[in-house]
Amino acid sequence: MSAPDANTLPAGAFRPHMRRQVPAFFWQAFKTLLVKEMKRVWKMAAMIIIAPALMAVIYFVCFLFGLGPQRGTPEGDAVLTFLVPGLVMLSILLRAAENTGFSLLYAKIEGHVLDQLMAPIGAREVVLVYAVTGTVAGFISGLFVWLGSLLLWPQPVAHPLVALGFAVLAGLLMSMCGLLTGLASTKWDHMAAYFTFLFTPLSFLSGVFAPVAGMPPLFAAIVQANPIFYAMDGFRYGMVGQGHADPAVAALIVLAACALLYALSARLYSIGWHMKS
Repeated sequence: MSAPDANTLPAGAFRPHMRRQVPAFFWQAFKTLLVKEMKRVWKMAAMIIIAPALMAVIYFVCFLFGLGPQRGTPEGDAVLTFLVPGLVMLSILLRAAENTGFSLLYAKIEGHVLDQLMAPIGAREVVLVYAVTGTVAGFISGLFVWLGSLLLWPQPVAHPLVALGFAVLAGLLMSMCGLLTGLASTKWDHMAAYFTFLFTPLSFLSGVFAPVAGMPPLFAAIVQANPIFYAMDGFRYGMVGQGHADPAVAALIVLAACALLYALSARLYSIGWHMKS
């Protein structure tokens, strides 16, 4: 008697031809979740692209008129040149954290996260998916902010590859931060509190709008203890050719912070921390 055709078997029937051994890194599961998350990023294009670009233009115009008599002078031009990388990086940082944090928290609140927990996909794949999608969302947001800045203050990029590398590193760093807050949060108030009292102050206190060289020593030391500062400083070096720290050292610091946050996120996700409550 011949074996039944696999296509004629009823739903739920045992299929001996199927591979049931899940590899250490399940590429198929990774790609499936990645496509799902990227579609969600695309649906949120208005929040990721239009809103940050408009906000950056408003910031820039406020600074432009705030210069008053110094507008058009070498000093005023230096301020605007310093400002543009800060606006771009601020958009990258906040959008990357928002994307991962809000996505995971929404999945937890709506119960969609149970599909991930029951599927043959582990922390390696899930955390990497969130890291990639958060980085992409932050990068796209920063790209459009930079394109918008060219309309008001066109300037060449000093080191394009360096700027690109630090933009990706910054997005990756904040994606991991956002994922950790998504894991820790159980309701929207928690997420809002993290952004209000943690991410926004850390982002603004990273040399975004003020050079660390002009700060008091104690305040400068506090700012330089922030890993985001090195992402910002390296990005500014790539954009305008001037930075406070060595770009290679800054890249190593940001990479180390990303690795630590990735390991922590993977561990917490693997044990199901705050995933089912």
